[in-house]
Amino acid sequence: MVAELLRELSAVVRAEWGKAWSVPAAVLWLGAASVIALVTAMTLANDVVHAVSTGELPPGSIVPVRDVLGPVVSFAQIAVAGFALHLVTPEYAAGSIGPAFLATPRRSVVVAAKTAVAGTVAATLGAVLGPVSAQLAELVLGDHAGEPVPLVQASAGAAGVFAAAALIAVGLGFLCRSAVGALSAAFVLLVVTLAAPGSAGRWLPGPAGATLVDGTADLSRPLALAVLAAWSAVTLGLAVWTVTRRDA
Repeated sequence: MVAELLRELSAVVRAEWGKAWSVPAAVLWLGAASVIALVTAMTLANDVVHAVSTGELPPGSIVPVRDVLGPVVSFAQIAVAGFALHLVTPEYAAGSIGPAFLATPRRSVVVAAKTAVAGTVAATLGAVLGPVSAQLAELVLGDHAGEPVPLVQASAGAAGVFAAAALIAVGLGFLCRSAVGALSAAFVLLVVTLAAPGSAGRWLPGPAGATLVDGTADLSRPLALAVLAAWSAVTLGLAVWTVTRRDA
């Protein structure tokens, strides 16, 4: 039974991987995430340098690189969520989700396959963009760069945040069926919640993701990762529950 399920999942993952790259939207979303990350890193770092040069900040001001990397990852993750939604919502719009479910009677396998593709791509992108953005910010800050972010930490933090954003987005795609609705919900959960009060906000995916990258909030990194994992599990669990109980 388990071996059969694994073979079925493997086959569906291969199919979903091929579908993911069959249209330019996937590359465009991932390219957008990369551009957002790099431009944000340069802009925030340059703002510090400019503020020192104009006297808005005292001469010799030092800014920890993590203070730049946190917003970089937080802003870029919405484009990663867009990539993940591209795996789900267009099929509802085109009506092709029905045949996909018919071809794979276990609808949970379809959700798992899309989740695997989205999570793998998102984590890989984060593992690369995290350290690159940190190094770029440190380079632009120059003498104003404070404590650097270890490359392994930057890579792991960004990979974790991007993967969680992708998993949550896949779940929202199945729940909302609409690209606009799902992306709006993802934006609220991943970005708008960054403004939530610290006491309650730390249990939301936005602040938890920021903590995983910069480690400045009143929440340990392992606990922040657990919060992101919990949100991902709940969202995907609801998605599986929903698709198995309603028409495609």
